[in-house]
Amino acid sequence: MFVKTIKPSRLLEEYIENYIYIEGNNKGISLPKTNMSLVFNLGDAFKLFHDNSFSSAANYYKHWIAGIQTKPNYVESYGKSRMFTIQFKIVGCYAFFKEPLSLFKNEFITLDNVFSYEAEEIWEKMLSAKTLEEQVLIIEDFLFEKLIKKKINYNKIKGIKTLLNENNLSNVNAMTKELNTSRKHLNQLFNNYIGVSTKTLLSIIRINDSYRIISKENQDNLSILAYEMNYADQAHFNNNFKQLTGLTPTEYIHIYRSFPSMKITPHYIPFLK
Repeated sequence: MFVKTIKPSRLLEEYIENYIYIEGNNKGISLPKTNMSLVFNLGDAFKLFHDNSFSSAANYYKHWIAGIQTKPNYVESYGKSRMFTIQFKIVGCYAFFKEPLSLFKNEFITLDNVFSYEAEEIWEKMLSAKTLEEQVLIIEDFLFEKLIKKKINYNKIKGIKTLLNENNLSNVNAMTKELNTSRKHLNQLFNNYIGVSTKTLLSIIRINDSYRIISKENQDNLSILAYEMNYADQAHFNNNFKQLTGLTPTEYIHIYRSFPSMKITPHYIPFLK
């Protein structure tokens, strides 16, 4: 499998984490992560399975947006697979869509339902492009046009961005005090501009941090890991991890050690036979 990660231009780096180009087939489990993604499939079909039996699936052929996922997804790309993915920052996707991002939570929605005829036009341009660099330019032109056409009330979200940038997300009550707002209004902002409630985002961020620590530091002491994640104790960490991923931390660590590819993509588990 060939994977290349590309950073966005300076004009879009506030909203986009990176672009990822992938060639090659894969099948496996995608665990919850904080980023929404926009995908252009330039090869054969992509399957989203309905459960972990990998038996019944919906096919996606050209393009779709994947909202924040709060549960595992069971997926497969096959044939001659080539995918170009735009991975947004936690607070970034809101700038390109009219709808509250909570509508996309745990959904894979084809882009013609969101961008109408433009989705097909961009997909065809991407398909005709001769180089990856040309594909990046096509995507950036499209996204920048969407950005400048949308009127953004930045005051509503700048406080959230500040907290995220400073990693100051200790708990919901602390955030309401920091932003001088009510818990209800804070949840409304998070659902509109990120896609999930405040509490859910904090849980997913913690789990994503645990993937990172396990992959970067080879940490397998669950008590220490729970402490680093600011959980009250190991039991709370175990329960939260199991609730979001379907696995215990011990099961995840065992699987991680069996698949070298998870050092690069710790949220993606190759197919387990």
